[in-house]
Amino acid sequence: MISCAQAALDVVHTLSRTVILAHYIARSPKSPEEDMSSQAWVETLYIAPGHCECRVYAMPYPMAPNQTPADVAMAHQLHDWREIAKLDRDHALVYIEPGYADFTPDIVGRQGGSHFEVIRHAA
Repeated sequence: MISCAQAALDVVHTLSRTVILAHYIARSPKSPEEDMSSQAWVETLYIAPGHCECRVYAMPYPMAPNQTPADVAMAHQLHDWREIAKLDRDHALVYIEPGYADFTPDIVGRQGGSHFEVIRHAA
C-alpha cells in the first residue's frame, strides 16, 4: 500500500509532466519528440542560486506560463536537466559547454534563480 505522501508525489510528478507536454502542444503542432528532433527547438536555461557559484542548467523544454524551474518534479530535474555552465560569485563565467557559447552574453551577470528560454538549432 502506498503512503499519502507517495501518492501526492506521484500526482505532482504526473501534473508536472502534463504541464510540460501541454505547453509543447500549445506552442507547436508537432509532438515533443518531433520538436526535439527537428532543426530548431526551445530550451530553458536556468541559473540556479548558489552561495559561492551558480550552476547553469539547460532544460530540454520551455516553462509553462507562470511556471518556474522549482515547479518541475525532482525526477525531471535529475533526469532532464544538464549542467552547461557555471558562474562565479561575481556572476562571471567560469566555464560553458561549447554548444552553448553563443548564449554567453545572456548568461553572464544573471542572478541565481533566474531563467529564460532560448532557441537551439541542430548543428
